[in-house]
This record gives sequence, structure tokens and C-alpha cells, in this order.
Amino acid sequence: MTPPKVTDKYQYATWCLLVSQAKIKNYVELESDSLISIGYKYFQQKENPQRKALAGYLEGIYYNDEKHDAETALKCYLEAATEIEKTEDYQLAHLIHAEIGHIYAYRSLVDYATSAYQKAYDFAKLSNNKRYIALSLSYIGRAYSIKPDMDKAIDYYEAAIKIAKEADDKQLLTPGILNELASVHVRIQNNKQALIYALEALHTNKENESLQNYLTVGNIYRQLKINDSAQYYLDRAATSDNIYTACGAYQSLYYLNRTIPQNYAKAMTYCDKFYTYIDSITKIKHGKEIIAMKEKYDHEKLLNEKKTLQIENEQIIRNNLYILLFIVIVIACLIFLYQRKLIQKERTIQMQEEQLRIYSLQIHENEMQMAQNRVHIMQLSEQLAANEGLHETMMEQQNGLNELKKRNENLQKETILLQQNMAEYSQNMQGKLKTQLTSFDAIAEENSRLRNREEFLCKLLIPYIKPLDSLIKSPKQLTIVQWAEVEENINKLYNNFTLRLKEQFPSFTNNDLQVCCLIKLRISVSNMAEILNISPASVSKRKQRIKEQIIKELGDSFDKSQLIDIWIWEY
Repeated sequence: MTPPKVTDKYQYATWCLLVSQAKIKNYVELESDSLISIGYKYFQQKENPQRKALAGYLEGIYYNDEKHDAETALKCYLEAATEIEKTEDYQLAHLIHAEIGHIYAYRSLVDYATSAYQKAYDFAKLSNNKRYIALSLSYIGRAYSIKPDMDKAIDYYEAAIKIAKEADDKQLLTPGILNELASVHVRIQNNKQALIYALEALHTNKENESLQNYLTVGNIYRQLKINDSAQYYLDRAATSDNIYTACGAYQSLYYLNRTIPQNYAKAMTYCDKFYTYIDSITKIKHGKEIIAMKEKYDHEKLLNEKKTLQIENEQIIRNNLYILLFIVIVIACLIFLYQRKLIQKERTIQMQEEQLRIYSLQIHENEMQMAQNRVHIMQLSEQLAANEGLHETMMEQQNGLNELKKRNENLQKETILLQQNMAEYSQNMQGKLKTQLTSFDAIAEENSRLRNREEFLCKLLIPYIKPLDSLIKSPKQLTIVQWAEVEENINKLYNNFTLRLKEQFPSFTNNDLQVCCLIKLRISVSNMAEILNISPASVSKRKQRIKEQIIKELGDSFDKSQLIDIWIWEY
């Protein structure tokens, strides 16, 4: 990726996080957390919980894996866990809680680890990622093995293996879980069953043999007193590049040979190598994990398999291949032509379906808008009658009334045109599309009924709310306490009306919010003047000033020809 310009802060911060994530996924050591910090600091100031969570997750990995500062890492993970709850990125949520569980588990805080792993499992199920589900189950099993509750640990490991096999992850996931399950059986002295799981892990991962599996198998054979097999597997494990595996192998080899007099010198050699590895491990900072390296493919075995494939009759095989190739090409061409025809047909159906949905949605929106406009026309007509004598206010409201009527006429014309277009598409519609469109129409009509019902219920409730009913029927100047009661009840009735206004328009004063409340209650200008103890002309000026503030904040998205009353009614 070409780095974006630093001046483009959003793109640059995103790039920083993605580069850090790519390095971590490819096991590239992070020299510092400078890139993560850039993204983290930027998105901390933005309402983007997914990016915040990603930055916290990456910061936690840096501190845990590179700085070996588990406390700081845990703080970053917990911050990320809080943010990820606000999103639907279930895979990232799984990874975050799994890392939290690892920190607890490595410090034998079993209850905390189990809780974190359980959350990781819940998010893995939501993501429907079988690999993550299997891993989460194995993590919970690991926590119970530390507790120790071996019966539950075995149950979770077996459930994890079942899911892993369904995911067909044979080379990475299944062998590791089998190997951990074998270790659990070793701890409960069930060595024969442990050997079955360990050998299955080794067989499952045959092409990419893990020397950790060899160590497990070798130790089991040593417990079973099958010394020759134990020697073989432990010798293989001792060649591992992973110092923990090699260290464990040399320790087991020492225990295996020290009781055999003729092997005592060899046992001492193993002991010396064991202590050499112990010294190396001691020098490594606490908490650092070394990822076990996988064995390369058995090249000699592949070469031997190739040598066994001898051609007995080259000419016959060549001819058969030509015939087979011709048949494959013909079949491929037929499949391609058939698939192409199906795709074209499907695209046509999808385009018709999408166009019909757009038409239907626009028609319902127009009908809802026309119905809303008719209500506003009636309300403006009532206010015109109430404001008789207020020339400036009446002129503004009359203009708004005329504008609403004109809009309704235009919407009616547009609806007729849309219906004609729908009729043309409907002639070629299949049964499935008709059913979907009918269902969509029913949903749209239900939404319209719900909206009208909401408005009706709000109007019906006002007479039962004493502060609002009294203000409408007997307008008079209010005290600060009375205004607080009015605003509280309006917020309850109209979904935090004043709070939403204040948040979207910080420049609004308390006087501005009071005017907006009176407009929301459909109170006439003359009654508003009496309540605010100002002249009707001053009320009109306040409404104009509020409209100017809204235009300044919303810009082109606000229709300047629209009455401020109608905008507030619909807010």
C-alpha cells in the first residue's frame, strides 16, 4: 500500500493500523508502537468504535508480545473490549477476549480466564467462524485443566476437536487441540488414552509434523515404560528449533536413561543440554511466547513417491490424456455458456426487483409526505386563523401554506409517473418478485400506520400532562421551574426533543429552546408572545433567528423555503 499523505488524517491513521495489523499477522516484530499510537490517538477523538477497538487490540499485542508488559497490555485489551461491544465485528471481539483470557490463564487466574474465554466463545459463535469456535472451546478446556477440573476440560477439548474436524482444519487446529487433550489425560494417569490422542494428532498433521507432538508421544511412552519408542520420539523432539520443546525433550531423555547403568554417560549429556536450554530460557524476559516452528515437508518421501509412478505405456497414457483434455474442454465450454446464461437471467431479475423496490419505496415516501403535508396545511390554516391581525406572521404562514400545496401537487404527479413505470415492470414480473413486492408494500404501509399512530398518541397524551395542557389552554408567562417541567415533559413525549436540539445545535440559547418547545406544541404566535412576555413581532424575529442558525449548521441540506414551524414539527 502506498502511504497516504499525513495531511489526510483519517486515511493516514487507518493506514497506520492496517500496516501494524499486517505485521502482527505475519509475525513481523514491531520495533515500536509509533504507528499504532498514531491510529489510536486519532480514532480516540472520533466516534468509530471499531477502529478504537482495533487500535486497542494492536496496542495490547505490542505491549504483551514485544514489551512483555502484561499490565499495560491488559488495560489496552479491556479498553478494546468496551469499544467492540458497540459494533458487530464479532471476529475482532473474539480475538480481544481470547487475548484477555490468555493473560489471566498464564497467571493461573482461572475464574477470570474462564469468563474471558467464555466471551470469546460467544463472539465466535456469533461470527459463525468454526475455527474460532473450536479455538474458544479449547481455551475453556485449558482453563479447566489449570483449575483443575479434568472432566470438564476433557468435555470442552472433545467438543473443540469435533468442531475443528468439521472446519477441516487438519494441519493447524485439530492436532494442537488433540495434543492438549493428550496432556490432560497424562495428568490423570490415563496414559493409554493419552497415547491414542497424541498419535492421532501426529497422524493428522503428518505432512507438517510438529515436534511438540513428538515430545508428548515420547513422554507418554516413557510413562508406559516403552523405552525404545520413547527414545525415538524424544530424540526427534530434541531437534526442535523451539527451545521449550527441546528443553523438555532433553529433560525427559535424562529421566529415561539415568536408571540404565550403561546409559548413564548419555544421561549426563542430556542433563547438560537440558541445563544449557534452561539457561537460555531464564534469560528470556518473562511472558514472551515463542511460536513453535513447523517442520518442512518430507522431501525424501515425496521424491520416493514420484519414483514409484512409472509409466508402463507412455503412448496410451498420452492419447488418453488428449481425449480426456478434449472432453474437459467441451464440458467446460458448455458449463461456461450455461452459467453465463444463468447469470444474465439472474442479473435481469435482480435489476427488475431492485427497480420495483425503488419505485415502491418512492411511492410510499411520497404518500407519507403528502399525508404529512396535508396535516401541516390544516395546522397552518388553524394558526392563520389564530394569528389574524399579525400581518408579518400571516404572510409567512400563507407562503408556507402555498408552498406545501405546490409540493403536494408535484408529489402527486411524480407518484402517477412511478406507478406507470411499475406497471410496465410488473408485466414481466415472476411470482417470486410479486410476492416480495407485496410483502414490501405491506411493511411500508405498516410503517406509515405506526408513524400516524405515534403522532395521534402524542396529541392524545397532551391533555393528560398538566404542565403542557395548562400552557396550551391558559397561556401565561412561566417561571424557571415551570419551564423546566415543560421541557421535561416535552422530552418524554417527543424523544428527548430539547436534548437532541441542544446536541445538534450547540449555539441555541435557553430562549431559543423555549421558542422551539412552543412551536412543537403548535401554540400560535400571539399566545407565544403572551407566554414569553414579548411582542408578536419579536416572536417572529426569534423564529427567523433560529432558522438562520439551523441553516448555518445544516447548510444545503436545509430547504430555505421551508417554514421553521414545519421543520420543528417533524424533528
